[in-house]
Amino acid sequence: MLRKWVNDWRFTRVLTIVAPVAMTVWFFGGAPGPAVGFFALGASYGVLLFRVVSLSVRASMVMGGAFTLILIVMLRMEDISGIPMEGPALMGFIAGGIAGGHRWSGKKAGSEIRRKRERTADGGYTGGWQLALINAASAAVLLGAPTAMLLDGVTVQTLAVSLAIGFVGGWALVRFVKSFQTRFIILIAMFFAFIPALILAGFISYVDAVFTGLFGFLAGSLIGGRYWWGPRFGAPRPPFAGKTKRRRKRKRKAKTTSSKCPVELSKVTA
Repeated sequence: MLRKWVNDWRFTRVLTIVAPVAMTVWFFGGAPGPAVGFFALGASYGVLLFRVVSLSVRASMVMGGAFTLILIVMLRMEDISGIPMEGPALMGFIAGGIAGGHRWSGKKAGSEIRRKRERTADGGYTGGWQLALINAASAAVLLGAPTAMLLDGVTVQTLAVSLAIGFVGGWALVRFVKSFQTRFIILIAMFFAFIPALILAGFISYVDAVFTGLFGFLAGSLIGGRYWWGPRFGAPRPPFAGKTKRRRKRKRKAKTTSSKCPVELSKVTA
């Protein structure tokens, strides 16, 4: 009986989920109410990310990276309030990601959930209201998460202006820059300019503006990267939706064996 449980994949998955739960109880058991609440918040985020948001590749990548920014916001709020936020949320995210990233029933039970991008007849990617709703909801979460920084003394004006500038920047980058190479170069340049911008913002006490601008930038990239009206509603914009040339199957020619030594035919005499 024990060997049957050990060989069952569910047993391993349950253990990997129990581990972060036990760590949350061990380290944050002194404040059970906030620990349970933020653990549930992180678990919900992980389940939705791997089970629902994964239908959109772009939204899944953006929201996966944005979770790090959300943890930073939680860490700042934790320093102010003294309530454990970041640790329980991270542990919940790990547990929720494991639970939401695998199938638990059916013929493919135990396998990892992998999304296959569907293509249209002309080589582009499909759209629909589900993809549009996922990207819109993800953008709303990104725009709403920095509002918690109001408790840290960030003014409403700074928050609104930085979110707006970041949103317009992300939207314009994805909306108007069609070349993937150009977009990649711009992102690399922004990455290397981010640290000097933080240092400069620190001298003029505007670090919060640069940080909240990142949330707006990610939200703008989700909105600008989709068609929001017309027959391609919900479909991604180029270059990720570009037409691809399908490989033509080459017809294999039948191999003709040419014998180097000709066969001599014997003459038949009557």
